[in-house]
Amino acid sequence: MIKINLVFYQTITTVKESAKYLMLLFAVFASGCSENKAPAFQQSELSPGGTMTVKRLQRQSYIHPGAAVKGMQKLNFWTGFSFFRDPWVASPSSTKSRDGLGPLFNTRSCISCHDAGSRGPMAKVGESMPSSLVIKLGLRDKSNDINYQETDLTKSLTLVDPNYGDQIQPRGILFRHPKLAHAPKGEALLKLSYQTIDGLYADGSSYQLSQPKYQLTKMAYGDLADHIGLTPRFAPNIFGAGLLDAIHVDDLLAQEDVDDNNQDGISAKYNRVMNIATGTLDIGRFSLKAKHPTLAQQIAAAFRNDIGITSRLFPTESCTEQQIICQQTARLGESSNEHSHQAAFEISDKLFNLVVSFNQLLGVPPARNLTTEKVSKGREHFYQLGCQQCHTPSYRTDKNYPVEVLADQLIWPYSDLALHDMGEMLADNVKEDDANGQEWRTPPLWGIGLQKSTTKQQRFLHDGRANSISEAILWHGGEAAVAQKKFTQLTANQRQELVEFVRAI
Repeated sequence: MIKINLVFYQTITTVKESAKYLMLLFAVFASGCSENKAPAFQQSELSPGGTMTVKRLQRQSYIHPGAAVKGMQKLNFWTGFSFFRDPWVASPSSTKSRDGLGPLFNTRSCISCHDAGSRGPMAKVGESMPSSLVIKLGLRDKSNDINYQETDLTKSLTLVDPNYGDQIQPRGILFRHPKLAHAPKGEALLKLSYQTIDGLYADGSSYQLSQPKYQLTKMAYGDLADHIGLTPRFAPNIFGAGLLDAIHVDDLLAQEDVDDNNQDGISAKYNRVMNIATGTLDIGRFSLKAKHPTLAQQIAAAFRNDIGITSRLFPTESCTEQQIICQQTARLGESSNEHSHQAAFEISDKLFNLVVSFNQLLGVPPARNLTTEKVSKGREHFYQLGCQQCHTPSYRTDKNYPVEVLADQLIWPYSDLALHDMGEMLADNVKEDDANGQEWRTPPLWGIGLQKSTTKQQRFLHDGRANSISEAILWHGGEAAVAQKKFTQLTANQRQELVEFVRAI
């Protein structure tokens, strides 16, 4: 990607020098465009999930099995969906297959965070108890200009908050056991506000961005530790996740360029995270900072952290040592189930695997209008701006992937699943394994243009701050700053063409 020295431009004082530099600037920009010329259109782009592309969306939902899913797999898909959709209840309960909620939790069901297989309702301005927007907690990587990663201070600090753990859970089960003084208390409420940032495109038209501010209130277990920071996470789209899980690791690592050795301004980096099932360090590809290496681990973590449901991968409750009532409630729940089939975990392996199958087999929406003139022009702009350097258009999935319908598929997710520095404006300044406070995983773009028609809202970026695709692009900084700058220099028609392309894929 071409870097433009705007500081040098500001030092030019004469009209002659200005004209001369503008000609050079135009030449550089044109050169950058030609280097990033869009490849020839492929018919496979119309079916971004390969044979796992949904033939057509039959209702306002992303929740459809891929076209290749048949027979028993389809039955498992819909059975798994029922455990994704229906709410969990506190233990003990007559509904043994669905009890174990809490003691502390964010929501009662998966679908309340992932409405229609997409993103749930955004948290309201003011004080609220959100479900789709969760507040994770982690080690600050910046404090008083000290980078914890570069000092010995890291060795003496806990990676999670001693009172609250690694996530704020605003709800507690209402059930109070006769042996306990009271029911578990939800940890805190979220106070959300926005500050407006005004900006101008190169053609003089204006835009506005909304900068969110997050504050915890009514904290039930004291203040956060000084070295712990907040990191908001808005539940992402989940369709196509099985295909992302099926991409061969070598195809991802071939894109890694941490030191920018090819000097294109992009430094793709993969988070190295613990694979709990194998005990090995693998590359992360799921969650907004690529915390989890497999789809199964991502689902198990969500069950435990968001709903309070333990499983074989995460067998312990999220109660901290300071949360005595939470611990006592969890133990009483365990004793009530000691003679049941769920004594070890609150979701059995059989049911958990059905939920994993549902997530694996979720199909990808078909692309729309890709061959129209307007969208074709937007496709050209996408490549000319260099968007494909992070949003890798396509892969062929691993031919040996154990789920046959996901194997050897040509797919178009538009993501490298890698971490990238997105600049200070999007930073949470919190570490997560190898991800620092300015790094986020590149989200897939397939199907996002249907969010508004599917869920009646559209929200973009890791915390849902952007209400439109244009806003999401304008927030890009860091490694994407040059592409963002080029976007602002497009004409209004060109910007709309680019947006229409992203909406179409």
